Formats: sequence, structure tokens, C-alpha cells
Amino acid sequence: MLPINPNKLKTLLGQTLTYQGIPCQVIEILADEPALVLRDQNHRKVIHANQYGDAGDHLPKIHTVPLFNLRRERLNPDLPELAALDLFI
Repeated sequence: MLPINPNKLKTLLGQTLTYQGIPCQVIEILADEPALVLRDQNHRKVIHANQYGDAGDHLPKIHTVPLFNLRRERLNPDLPELAALDLFI
């Protein structure tokens, strides 16, 4: 896995990235995995289940996307804007 600078990673919070052709806002960074939590900005809402599996509120769709590809040797190709950023140590 490539060494990521945690301070540079934090600069992504609040930024808009394209995930699978959908504009999404970075709402959280999971540093241990590492992964980004993205909120769909197309105003499409889905029913989220509560902790018991029951239908809950209609909320924007959330994606948890790994920062790296499956081999963990390159940045995730599903987030093309990451290639232009300097996130490494």
C-alpha cells in the first residue's frame, strides 16, 4: 500500500468528487482502511434501515469507497479526481 499523508487526506473533507459518474461530497474519512464516505449530491434519496433492519428515513445515498484499488497499489480508478491530487508522503 502506498503511504498516504493523513493531513493531506483531511483536505478532501467537504470536497466534491465524482464516483461512478455521480457528483458526491466527501463527508468522512476512514483513515484505518483507508476509505472515503461520500454523500450523493444528485438529491436522490433512499430509505435507510435502522439498527434493527426496519425502514427508516429517506436520506441521500451514502457510498463508502476505498481509497485504493483491489491490489492496494494505486488510487481507486472510480475516483478519477484523486489522480490529480498529491496525497502521498
